Amino acid sequence: MENQEPTPTQPNQRLGSPSQELPSTSSNEQTQKRNRPESPQRKSDDSAQSPKRSRNGSLPPQSFPQEIIFEILLNLPVQSLLRFRCVSKPWKSLIADNFFIKKHLKRAQNDPEFSKSCSLKSIFEDPNVNTTEIEYPSKKASRYDWIVGSCNGLICIAIREDTVLLLNPTLSVSKRLPDLGFKKRRGCYTVYGFGFDASGDDYKVVRVFCYQSKGFEDGYESIVRVYSMRTNCWRRIQDFPFGVPFSEAGKHVDGTLNWAVLSRQYRDCSCTIVSLDLAQETYKEVTQPCYGNGAGERILGVLDGCLCVLCSYGRLYAEVWVMKEYGKRESWTKLVTIPYTPIPGYEMFLTPLSVSKSGEILLRFEVNMLLYNPEKNMFRIPMFPYDAFSYIDQQEVYEESLVSPTVVNQHR
Repeated sequence: MENQEPTPTQPNQRLGSPSQELPSTSSNEQTQKRNRPESPQRKSDDSAQSPKRSRNGSLPPQSFPQEIIFEILLNLPVQSLLRFRCVSKPWKSLIADNFFIKKHLKRAQNDPEFSKSCSLKSIFEDPNVNTTEIEYPSKKASRYDWIVGSCNGLICIAIREDTVLLLNPTLSVSKRLPDLGFKKRRGCYTVYGFGFDASGDDYKVVRVFCYQSKGFEDGYESIVRVYSMRTNCWRRIQDFPFGVPFSEAGKHVDGTLNWAVLSRQYRDCSCTIVSLDLAQETYKEVTQPCYGNGAGERILGVLDGCLCVLCSYGRLYAEVWVMKEYGKRESWTKLVTIPYTPIPGYEMFLTPLSVSKSGEILLRFEVNMLLYNPEKNMFRIPMFPYDAFSYIDQQEVYEESLVSPTVVNQHR
Protein backbone atom coordinates (compact mmCIF):
# COMPACT_ATOMS: atom_id res chain seq x y z
CA MET A 1 0.00 0.00 0.00
CA GLU A 2 1.22 3.43 -0.80
CA ASN A 3 1.72 5.89 2.00
CA GLN A 4 -0.85 8.79 1.71
CA GLU A 5 -0.01 12.31 2.76
CA PRO A 6 -2.05 13.63 5.62
CA THR A 7 -5.01 15.81 4.59
CA PRO A 8 -4.77 19.41 5.92
CA THR A 9 -7.40 20.54 8.42
CA GLN A 10 -10.37 22.36 6.81
CA PRO A 11 -11.14 25.86 8.02
CA ASN A 12 -14.65 24.94 9.09
CA GLN A 13 -13.56 21.96 11.13
CA ARG A 14 -13.09 22.32 14.84
CA LEU A 15 -9.70 21.35 16.22
CA GLY A 16 -9.72 18.24 18.34
CA SER A 17 -12.76 16.82 16.54
CA PRO A 18 -12.54 13.81 14.24
CA SER A 19 -11.43 14.82 10.83
CA GLN A 20 -14.37 14.77 8.36
CA GLU A 21 -14.26 15.84 4.79
CA LEU A 22 -17.10 18.24 3.86
CA PRO A 23 -18.76 17.68 0.52
CA SER A 24 -17.76 20.21 -2.03
CA THR A 25 -20.40 22.40 -3.63
CA SER A 26 -20.09 23.55 -7.13
CA SER A 27 -20.85 27.07 -8.20
CA ASN A 28 -23.91 25.92 -10.15
CA GLU A 29 -25.38 24.23 -7.10
CA GLN A 30 -24.80 27.36 -5.04
CA THR A 31 -26.62 29.48 -7.60
CA GLN A 32 -29.55 27.08 -7.64
CA LYS A 33 -29.72 27.21 -3.85
CA ARG A 34 -29.86 30.97 -3.86
CA ASN A 35 -32.63 30.97 -6.45
CA ARG A 36 -34.61 28.18 -4.77
CA PRO A 37 -37.85 29.49 -3.20
CA GLU A 38 -37.99 29.53 0.59
CA SER A 39 -40.12 27.05 2.44
CA PRO A 40 -43.44 28.21 3.90
CA GLN A 41 -42.16 27.57 7.40
CA ARG A 42 -39.30 30.00 6.88
CA LYS A 43 -41.64 32.67 5.53
CA SER A 44 -43.95 32.39 8.49
CA ASP A 45 -41.02 32.70 10.87
CA ASP A 46 -39.78 35.85 9.15
CA SER A 47 -43.21 37.44 9.11
CA ALA A 48 -43.64 36.73 12.82
CA GLN A 49 -40.35 38.39 13.64
CA SER A 50 -40.75 41.42 11.34
CA PRO A 51 -44.36 42.68 10.96
CA LYS A 52 -45.13 44.25 7.63
CA ARG A 53 -45.34 48.01 7.48
CA SER A 54 -47.95 49.98 5.65
CA ARG A 55 -47.14 52.17 2.68
CA ASN A 56 -46.55 55.17 4.91
CA GLY A 57 -44.11 53.18 7.01
CA SER A 58 -46.29 52.87 10.13
CA LEU A 59 -46.86 49.61 11.97
CA PRO A 60 -50.39 48.14 12.17
CA PRO A 61 -52.33 49.06 15.35
CA GLN A 62 -52.13 46.66 18.27
CA SER A 63 -55.33 44.94 19.36
CA PHE A 64 -56.27 45.74 22.99
CA PRO A 65 -58.94 43.90 24.96
CA GLN A 66 -62.29 45.67 24.97
CA GLU A 67 -62.19 45.95 28.77
CA ILE A 68 -58.96 47.95 28.68
CA ILE A 69 -60.27 50.30 26.00
CA PHE A 70 -63.44 50.81 28.07
CA GLU A 71 -61.46 51.75 31.19
CA ILE A 72 -59.16 54.11 29.27
CA LEU A 73 -62.04 55.99 27.66
CA LEU A 74 -63.94 56.03 30.95
CA ASN A 75 -61.23 58.21 32.50
CA LEU A 76 -61.18 60.80 29.73
CA PRO A 77 -63.08 64.13 29.81
CA VAL A 78 -66.09 64.64 27.58
CA GLN A 79 -64.30 66.94 25.15
CA SER A 80 -61.68 64.28 24.44
CA LEU A 81 -64.32 61.59 23.97
CA LEU A 82 -66.13 63.73 21.42
CA ARG A 83 -62.93 63.98 19.37
CA PHE A 84 -62.22 60.25 19.69
CA ARG A 85 -65.55 59.28 18.15
CA CYS A 86 -63.91 59.58 14.74
CA VAL A 87 -61.13 57.08 15.56
CA SER A 88 -63.20 54.05 14.54
CA LYS A 89 -66.76 52.80 14.35
CA PRO A 90 -66.37 50.59 17.45
CA TRP A 91 -65.11 53.58 19.47
CA LYS A 92 -67.99 55.74 18.25
CA SER A 93 -70.46 53.02 19.17
CA LEU A 94 -68.90 52.55 22.63
CA ILE A 95 -68.92 56.28 23.46
CA ALA A 96 -72.61 56.47 22.47
CA ASP A 97 -73.54 53.37 24.47
CA ASN A 98 -76.04 54.01 27.29
CA PHE A 99 -74.12 51.91 29.80
CA PHE A 100 -70.88 53.76 29.06
CA ILE A 101 -72.60 57.17 29.35
CA LYS A 102 -74.01 56.22 32.76
CA LYS A 103 -70.66 54.94 34.04
CA HIS A 104 -68.82 58.02 32.76
CA LEU A 105 -71.32 60.35 34.43
CA LYS A 106 -70.93 58.54 37.75
CA ARG A 107 -67.15 58.68 37.41
CA ALA A 108 -67.25 62.45 36.92
CA GLN A 109 -69.68 63.03 39.80
CA ASN A 110 -67.60 61.00 42.25
CA ASP A 111 -64.39 62.88 41.45
CA PRO A 112 -64.58 66.68 41.94
CA GLU A 113 -61.14 67.03 40.34
CA PHE A 114 -62.27 65.31 37.14
CA SER A 115 -61.05 67.29 34.14
CA LYS A 116 -63.45 69.97 32.91
CA SER A 117 -63.06 72.61 30.23
CA CYS A 118 -64.06 75.39 32.65
CA SER A 119 -63.66 74.50 36.30
CA LEU A 120 -65.20 76.18 39.34
CA LYS A 121 -61.71 76.19 40.84
CA SER A 122 -60.76 79.05 38.55
CA ILE A 123 -63.38 81.27 40.23
CA PHE A 124 -61.87 80.65 43.65
CA GLU A 125 -58.17 80.55 42.71
CA ASP A 126 -57.53 82.64 39.59
CA PRO A 127 -57.66 86.46 39.45
CA ASN A 128 -59.17 86.29 35.96
CA VAL A 129 -61.81 83.60 35.60
CA ASN A 130 -61.64 81.19 32.68
CA THR A 131 -64.88 81.09 30.68
CA THR A 132 -66.17 79.06 27.75
CA GLU A 133 -68.68 80.41 25.26
CA ILE A 134 -71.55 78.10 24.34
CA GLU A 135 -73.98 78.25 21.46
CA TYR A 136 -77.35 79.59 22.59
CA PRO A 137 -80.20 77.56 21.08
CA SER A 138 -82.63 80.48 20.78
CA LYS A 139 -82.35 82.80 17.78
CA LYS A 140 -82.65 85.91 19.94
CA ALA A 141 -81.79 86.29 23.61
CA SER A 142 -84.23 88.14 25.84
CA ARG A 143 -84.15 89.56 29.34
CA TYR A 144 -87.08 87.25 30.09
CA ASP A 145 -84.92 84.16 29.46
CA TRP A 146 -83.66 82.39 32.56
CA ILE A 147 -81.93 79.18 33.57
CA VAL A 148 -84.31 76.85 35.39
CA GLY A 149 -81.68 74.37 36.53
CA SER A 150 -78.88 71.99 35.61
CA CYS A 151 -78.81 68.23 36.12
CA ASN A 152 -76.42 65.53 34.82
CA GLY A 153 -75.07 67.74 32.05
CA LEU A 154 -78.48 68.98 30.88
CA ILE A 155 -79.58 72.61 31.26
CA CYS A 156 -83.22 73.66 31.32
CA ILE A 157 -83.92 77.16 29.95
CA ALA A 158 -87.24 79.03 30.03
CA ILE A 159 -87.69 81.58 27.24
CA ARG A 160 -90.18 84.35 27.93
CA GLU A 161 -91.92 82.01 30.41
CA ASP A 162 -93.83 80.11 27.70
CA THR A 163 -91.10 78.13 25.89
CA VAL A 164 -88.84 75.55 27.53
CA LEU A 165 -85.61 74.10 26.13
CA LEU A 166 -83.40 71.24 27.26
CA LEU A 167 -79.80 71.74 26.26
CA ASN A 168 -76.49 69.92 26.51
CA PRO A 169 -74.02 72.68 25.59
CA THR A 170 -71.08 70.25 25.48
CA LEU A 171 -72.76 68.15 22.80
CA SER A 172 -74.36 71.24 21.16
CA VAL A 173 -77.68 69.39 21.22
CA SER A 174 -80.98 70.97 22.31
CA LYS A 175 -84.65 70.07 22.37
CA ARG A 176 -87.71 72.29 22.52
CA LEU A 177 -90.45 70.91 24.75
CA PRO A 178 -94.07 70.75 23.55
CA ASP A 179 -95.95 74.03 23.86
CA LEU A 180 -98.44 74.41 26.72
CA GLY A 181 -100.37 77.25 25.18
CA PHE A 182 -99.99 79.64 28.13
CA LYS A 183 -98.79 83.16 27.40
CA LYS A 184 -97.40 85.75 29.77
CA ARG A 185 -100.29 87.78 31.22
CA ARG A 186 -100.51 90.72 33.57
CA GLY A 187 -100.84 89.73 37.19
CA CYS A 188 -99.63 86.18 36.53
CA TYR A 189 -96.23 84.55 36.64
CA THR A 190 -94.67 81.14 36.02
CA VAL A 191 -91.94 79.29 37.87
CA TYR A 192 -90.22 76.08 36.86
CA GLY A 193 -88.16 73.26 38.27
CA PHE A 194 -85.95 70.64 36.58
CA GLY A 195 -84.58 67.39 37.96
CA PHE A 196 -84.00 63.66 37.59
CA ASP A 197 -86.26 60.87 38.79
CA ALA A 198 -83.84 58.01 39.47
CA SER A 199 -86.52 55.40 40.20
CA GLY A 200 -88.20 56.00 36.85
CA ASP A 201 -84.95 56.81 35.01
CA ASP A 202 -86.58 59.99 33.74
CA TYR A 203 -85.84 63.70 33.49
CA LYS A 204 -88.76 65.93 34.45
CA VAL A 205 -89.65 69.62 34.12
CA VAL A 206 -92.26 71.08 36.48
CA ARG A 207 -94.19 74.22 35.55
CA VAL A 208 -96.16 76.16 38.17
CA PHE A 209 -98.50 78.76 36.69
CA CYS A 210 -99.51 81.26 39.40
CA TYR A 211 -102.53 83.50 38.87
CA GLN A 212 -104.66 85.85 40.96
CA SER A 213 -107.69 84.11 42.35
CA LYS A 214 -111.12 85.71 42.38
CA GLY A 215 -112.72 86.52 45.70
CA PHE A 216 -109.49 86.64 47.71
CA GLU A 217 -107.68 89.95 48.05
CA ASP A 218 -104.13 89.67 46.70
CA GLY A 219 -104.55 85.91 46.71
CA TYR A 220 -102.91 83.52 44.22
CA GLU A 221 -103.68 80.01 43.04
CA SER A 222 -101.60 77.63 40.96
CA ILE A 223 -101.81 75.16 38.11
CA VAL A 224 -99.01 72.57 38.11
CA ARG A 225 -97.95 70.49 35.13
CA VAL A 226 -95.09 67.98 34.73
CA TYR A 227 -93.17 67.16 31.57
CA SER A 228 -91.62 63.70 31.25
CA MET A 229 -88.76 63.10 28.82
CA ARG A 230 -89.78 59.43 28.56
CA THR A 231 -93.28 60.27 27.32
CA ASN A 232 -92.45 63.67 25.75
CA CYS A 233 -95.67 65.22 27.01
CA TRP A 234 -97.10 67.42 29.79
CA ARG A 235 -99.76 66.37 32.26
CA ARG A 236 -101.42 68.09 35.18
CA ILE A 237 -100.81 67.05 38.78
CA GLN A 238 -102.04 68.31 42.16
CA ASP A 239 -101.70 72.06 42.69
CA PHE A 240 -99.49 73.57 45.37
CA PRO A 241 -101.11 72.87 48.74
CA PHE A 242 -99.18 75.45 50.79
CA GLY A 243 -99.64 78.68 48.82
CA VAL A 244 -97.57 79.74 45.80
CA PRO A 245 -93.80 79.64 45.29
CA PHE A 246 -91.59 82.68 44.96
CA SER A 247 -90.28 83.60 41.52
CA GLU A 248 -87.14 81.47 41.99
CA ALA A 249 -86.79 78.09 40.25
CA GLY A 250 -87.15 74.90 42.26
CA LYS A 251 -83.90 73.48 43.66
CA HIS A 252 -83.15 69.87 42.74
CA VAL A 253 -81.91 67.75 45.65
CA ASP A 254 -82.04 63.96 46.01
CA GLY A 255 -84.90 63.39 43.56
CA THR A 256 -87.00 66.33 44.81
CA LEU A 257 -87.67 69.91 43.75
CA ASN A 258 -87.81 72.51 46.53
CA TRP A 259 -89.36 75.98 46.57
CA ALA A 260 -89.65 78.74 49.13
CA VAL A 261 -93.42 79.26 49.33
CA LEU A 262 -95.33 82.28 50.57
CA SER A 263 -98.40 81.41 52.63
CA ARG A 264 -100.97 84.17 53.05
CA GLN A 265 -103.59 83.91 55.77
CA TYR A 266 -105.46 86.93 57.07
CA ARG A 267 -102.70 89.36 56.07
CA ASP A 268 -100.08 87.35 57.97
CA CYS A 269 -97.23 86.12 55.76
CA SER A 270 -95.03 83.18 56.53
CA CYS A 271 -92.38 81.43 54.50
CA THR A 272 -92.32 77.65 54.19
CA ILE A 273 -90.22 75.24 52.15
CA VAL A 274 -92.24 72.84 49.99
CA SER A 275 -90.73 69.86 48.19
CA LEU A 276 -92.16 67.87 45.29
CA ASP A 277 -91.08 64.23 45.06
CA LEU A 278 -90.39 63.65 41.35
CA ALA A 279 -91.05 59.91 41.58
CA GLN A 280 -94.30 59.97 43.59
CA GLU A 281 -95.29 63.49 42.44
CA THR A 282 -96.46 64.34 45.95
CA TYR A 283 -95.78 67.39 48.12
CA LYS A 284 -94.53 67.79 51.65
CA GLU A 285 -93.30 70.60 53.86
CA VAL A 286 -89.58 70.61 54.69
CA THR A 287 -88.82 71.47 58.31
CA GLN A 288 -86.53 74.46 58.69
CA PRO A 289 -83.74 75.21 61.18
CA CYS A 290 -84.23 77.42 64.22
CA TYR A 291 -83.27 80.81 62.81
CA GLY A 292 -83.86 82.81 65.97
CA ASN A 293 -85.36 86.27 66.29
CA GLY A 294 -85.28 88.74 63.43
CA ALA A 295 -85.24 86.17 60.60
CA GLY A 296 -86.42 87.70 57.35
CA GLU A 297 -86.27 86.70 53.68
CA ARG A 298 -85.11 83.17 52.88
CA ILE A 299 -83.46 82.11 49.62
CA LEU A 300 -82.88 78.48 48.69
CA GLY A 301 -79.77 77.08 47.07
CA VAL A 302 -77.75 73.88 46.63
CA LEU A 303 -74.23 73.41 48.02
CA ASP A 304 -72.35 70.17 47.27
CA GLY A 305 -75.64 68.41 46.54
CA CYS A 306 -77.27 69.55 49.81
CA LEU A 307 -80.25 71.85 50.22
CA CYS A 308 -79.25 75.18 51.79
CA VAL A 309 -81.06 78.30 52.97
CA LEU A 310 -79.74 81.85 53.14
CA CYS A 311 -81.70 83.69 55.81
CA SER A 312 -81.28 87.46 55.99
CA TYR A 313 -81.60 89.57 59.15
CA GLY A 314 -82.49 92.96 57.77
CA ARG A 315 -79.46 94.91 56.55
CA LEU A 316 -77.28 93.47 59.29
CA TYR A 317 -76.14 90.01 58.26
CA ALA A 318 -77.25 86.71 56.76
CA GLU A 319 -76.80 83.09 57.76
CA VAL A 320 -76.31 80.11 55.45
CA TRP A 321 -77.76 76.83 56.71
CA VAL A 322 -77.12 73.43 55.06
CA MET A 323 -79.23 70.28 55.40
CA LYS A 324 -76.53 67.58 55.47
CA GLU A 325 -79.07 64.71 55.17
CA TYR A 326 -82.10 65.61 53.12
CA GLY A 327 -85.38 65.35 55.03
CA LYS A 328 -83.80 65.20 58.50
CA ARG A 329 -84.33 68.35 60.55
CA GLU A 330 -81.52 67.52 62.97
CA SER A 331 -79.03 67.60 60.08
CA TRP A 332 -79.44 71.38 59.56
CA THR A 333 -76.03 72.99 60.18
CA LYS A 334 -75.12 76.67 60.14
CA LEU A 335 -72.33 76.97 57.61
CA VAL A 336 -71.39 80.64 57.77
CA THR A 337 -72.55 84.08 58.87
CA ILE A 338 -72.15 86.76 56.20
CA PRO A 339 -72.04 90.44 57.20
CA TYR A 340 -73.91 93.06 55.26
CA THR A 341 -71.88 94.15 52.26
CA PRO A 342 -71.52 97.83 51.38
CA ILE A 343 -70.44 97.07 47.77
CA PRO A 344 -72.70 98.98 45.33
CA GLY A 345 -74.98 96.63 43.43
CA TYR A 346 -74.66 93.90 46.07
CA GLU A 347 -76.83 95.41 48.81
CA MET A 348 -79.27 92.52 48.77
CA PHE A 349 -78.19 89.15 50.06
CA LEU A 350 -77.46 86.52 47.48
CA THR A 351 -78.09 82.92 46.45
CA PRO A 352 -75.36 80.45 47.50
CA LEU A 353 -73.83 78.67 44.49
CA SER A 354 -70.72 76.86 45.65
CA VAL A 355 -68.23 76.56 48.49
CA SER A 356 -64.51 75.83 48.21
CA LYS A 357 -62.45 73.42 50.31
CA SER A 358 -61.10 76.38 52.27
CA GLY A 359 -64.64 77.52 53.16
CA GLU A 360 -64.88 80.46 50.74
CA ILE A 361 -68.45 80.75 49.46
CA LEU A 362 -69.62 81.85 46.01
CA LEU A 363 -72.83 83.90 45.90
CA ARG A 364 -74.88 85.43 43.11
CA PHE A 365 -77.24 88.36 42.71
CA GLU A 366 -78.79 88.61 39.25
CA VAL A 367 -75.83 88.69 36.81
CA ASN A 368 -73.30 89.59 39.50
CA MET A 369 -71.19 87.15 41.47
CA LEU A 370 -69.43 87.64 44.80
CA LEU A 371 -66.98 85.66 46.95
CA TYR A 372 -66.88 85.81 50.74
CA ASN A 373 -63.98 84.49 52.80
CA PRO A 374 -65.21 83.89 56.40
CA GLU A 375 -61.70 83.33 57.74
CA LYS A 376 -60.50 86.74 56.54
CA ASN A 377 -63.98 88.34 56.76
CA MET A 378 -63.40 89.74 53.28
CA PHE A 379 -65.43 90.10 50.07
CA ARG A 380 -64.01 90.05 46.57
CA ILE A 381 -65.49 90.16 43.08
CA PRO A 382 -64.26 87.54 40.57
CA MET A 383 -63.16 89.08 37.30
CA PHE A 384 -65.01 87.74 34.27
CA PRO A 385 -64.61 88.84 30.64
CA TYR A 386 -66.85 91.81 29.97
CA ASP A 387 -69.05 89.79 27.58
CA ALA A 388 -69.25 86.62 29.69
CA PHE A 389 -72.88 87.27 30.71
CA SER A 390 -75.87 87.96 28.53
CA TYR A 391 -79.46 88.83 29.34
CA ILE A 392 -79.90 85.63 31.35
CA ASP A 393 -79.79 86.72 34.99
CA GLN A 394 -79.26 83.35 36.64
CA GLN A 395 -76.26 81.09 37.10
CA GLU A 396 -76.11 77.36 37.77
CA VAL A 397 -73.29 74.93 38.48
CA TYR A 398 -72.90 72.78 35.35
CA GLU A 399 -71.13 69.45 34.85
CA GLU A 400 -70.17 68.14 31.43
CA SER A 401 -71.71 64.85 30.33
CA LEU A 402 -72.62 62.74 27.30
CA VAL A 403 -76.35 62.72 28.18
CA SER A 404 -78.44 63.89 25.24
CA PRO A 405 -81.85 65.60 25.63
CA THR A 406 -83.07 63.94 22.44
CA VAL A 407 -82.41 60.31 23.42
CA VAL A 408 -84.97 58.61 25.67
CA ASN A 409 -83.82 56.16 28.35
CA GLN A 410 -80.19 57.09 27.75
CA HIS A 411 -79.37 57.16 31.43
CA ARG A 412 -80.26 53.49 31.85
